[in-house]
Amino acid sequence: MSRKGPELHSTGGFWLLVGALLLAASVRFLLWVAVAVAVHEAGHILAIRALGGRIESLRLTGVGAVLRTRRAGLCSYREECFVALAGPLASLLLALGAGTWARVFGGADAYLLTGISLAQGVFNLLPAGPLDGGRVLRAVSSWLVGPHRSVVIWTWVTRGLGIALLGLGVWALLNGGSFPLLLCALWLLWPGRRG
Repeated sequence: MSRKGPELHSTGGFWLLVGALLLAASVRFLLWVAVAVAVHEAGHILAIRALGGRIESLRLTGVGAVLRTRRAGLCSYREECFVALAGPLASLLLALGAGTWARVFGGADAYLLTGISLAQGVFNLLPAGPLDGGRVLRAVSSWLVGPHRSVVIWTWVTRGLGIALLGLGVWALLNGGSFPLLLCALWLLWPGRRG
């Protein structure tokens, strides 16, 4: 009897992001982004497995990966926080390891991986939308004030951070920067996006 592994899906947004990264950056940069994303998702997967869950599918989107899991019981708020924080923790540990490697042995690639992984880990800790920090905000606020009020809090925090990132993104673009903050803000403020 063979055990079937998780299904892998990708969206058009994922391939659009890959194409944009290839146009805007190098294959080398894309490789280190893939490594950072894989380590981040591995953190979530290890936490899910530690709680007795099983990964049914992995869906790659233009803004990250979405894991669909199966577990015998419902997750508690504490377990939801544990799983959500495991990804950023893995990203930050990778940044620490790559940074240490870069400092001891040198190498531009190690510095590049440090920056990518650190940015990914910190960005995912923002308490907004379907980001890992947003999942923690929903779990903690659900526990403190109940699920219905939690949705209101989560929605307003997501909108507020989206507007702040929109302002920063426009400022960065007008001052010779690039567009990633603007895209992140638009993604958080997109009305059809669900958390």
